[in-house]
Amino acid sequence: MKTYLLGSCVVLMLLLASCYNQRENINYSTFSEPVNPEKKDIESWEATGRGLHLSFGSKDVKYAKGQVPMKAVTKEKQLTAWRGERVSFQAVLWSSYDVNQVECVWSDLVSSDGDTIGNDIIETHFVRYIMSDADFVSEEADEMTWRDSCLIPDMLDNLPCIDVESQSVRPLWVTIKVPRNVSKGSYNASLKVYSKENPPQELRVQLDVIDKELPASGEWRFQTNMCINPVTIAQWHKVELWSEEHVEQLTPYVELMKLAGQKNINVSIFNQYNTPTQLPLIKWKEISDGRLMADFTNFDKWVETLSELGVKEQIDCLAFRPEGVNTISYISGEGQIVNQSIDIYGDAVLIKNCYAQLIQHLKEKALFEKSVFVIGAGNSEDITFLKELIASVDAEIKLELVAHEWTSGIMQNVYAANVPSQFSNLKEWFKLRHQKGLETSYLLGAKDNYPNICLRSPSAQATWLGWYAASQGIDGIHVDQFNNWGNKPLVEARLPQASSGSSFLIYPDARSSIRYERLIEGIQDFEKLLILREQLSAVGEDKNAKNLELIDEVLSDFVIDRIPRESAKQMVTNGQLLINQIVNE
Repeated sequence: MKTYLLGSCVVLMLLLASCYNQRENINYSTFSEPVNPEKKDIESWEATGRGLHLSFGSKDVKYAKGQVPMKAVTKEKQLTAWRGERVSFQAVLWSSYDVNQVECVWSDLVSSDGDTIGNDIIETHFVRYIMSDADFVSEEADEMTWRDSCLIPDMLDNLPCIDVESQSVRPLWVTIKVPRNVSKGSYNASLKVYSKENPPQELRVQLDVIDKELPASGEWRFQTNMCINPVTIAQWHKVELWSEEHVEQLTPYVELMKLAGQKNINVSIFNQYNTPTQLPLIKWKEISDGRLMADFTNFDKWVETLSELGVKEQIDCLAFRPEGVNTISYISGEGQIVNQSIDIYGDAVLIKNCYAQLIQHLKEKALFEKSVFVIGAGNSEDITFLKELIASVDAEIKLELVAHEWTSGIMQNVYAANVPSQFSNLKEWFKLRHQKGLETSYLLGAKDNYPNICLRSPSAQATWLGWYAASQGIDGIHVDQFNNWGNKPLVEARLPQASSGSSFLIYPDARSSIRYERLIEGIQDFEKLLILREQLSAVGEDKNAKNLELIDEVLSDFVIDRIPRESAKQMVTNGQLLINQIVNE
């Protein structure tokens, strides 16, 4: 009898294994992640047993690749969403043995009333691990060789499937793009994760769509200004800079920016994002009298491309970086490419000539009214000189400065102010600027330990920034480096004297990141708060007045100095719970 039972079990296992292998083979290629420098706890992995494990996780946790993520699994999750909102969450896969061809398949979303939403609104990404510094890195850091490094999950890959190696973790990042025309109600969907030689694993989601609508990102009042680097995109895709192929490759990156509400076009006057061997966006050529003349062909193509893609509200002309290295590339009279360092004092005539030509061109193209000249950080003497230099060309040009000095008066007559963390708690000044129709944005800097959206930063800090803007009356956020990748952007994020990931938010081939998705989450919360405040203020009921007080009370916690005492995660969680409480009343 025992022999018969054993034989039956073996036959059953073989039959099940053959069923699992009936899924069609998928041919795909991908890169190899770096070798994990962290030591594994072998006993913990052996205790997990065979098979592929799946559970919901926390979007606030960056799960280590080589550590068993949890002991107890969670198979059900409830979410609340507005129409038009992107709602994201994280699930986790792990296995003590190699698992091949892991695939994710969602069912449609079906309500209790029988309404159905197709599963095409659900995006599922395998999260990839990037080599990063384990801690904050400043400008005073020594060489990279001695610093502690680790793998951090961040890149959202678009693979159809993936292999899970033994004793490793693979997070899943899921985003539901709630349609605007969907009916209010609770919708249920299930995720099945298939793999070779393993039974399918399943998770179940309940999406509660409430009777509130979030505007399209192009209509958001939050001012998102991220500087995209078109040169690195051309280099990655191996296309000629400013060619038609280059413009074609740029499109998905611009679409990715628009998810965060990007409305500004950033243009380089000199060589702000170029290498010495490449001509800049504006081609400069030396003429017979030694002056430089501009060719705006590529400039116009860049502006027209982004405008056609829906990014057209403002043109930010990167005018000068007093604290950085500024160069100009031009074609000499002999036809050679010359790379010249420029100094605001020694080359004032050259700089003024360049500014004058650009301003004249902007006026001819009817772009002057929405153009802003951006001056980077620097001492008050240099900033004042540059302001006067630009004003001498055209006193009507709008200026954008880094607001880092308050006693020198250099912020007078400045249209857009980028406020770094050390001068960011000036709520009354922000309010006054807003009343005057002037822009004020929080400047996200690599020098800040917190809040930040580097790889080692808690991911909730990216969402926290939207709440911080709402609490302080700031109009938005300024990100200098959207995609300034290094030589190995898919696997290596460490930098010599800055925190890993501080030079980019997204990855090549227009791959998003956990950090970027969490930033969008915070911007959506900012918009929700604006909508709720207006709706609650429109009707003077006691309940509404109380809810407005609760919003103000929660927002009062969003102060930078509070982060070491109370985590960004807790502050954001409290704020989001309050929003859901108010809309569900």
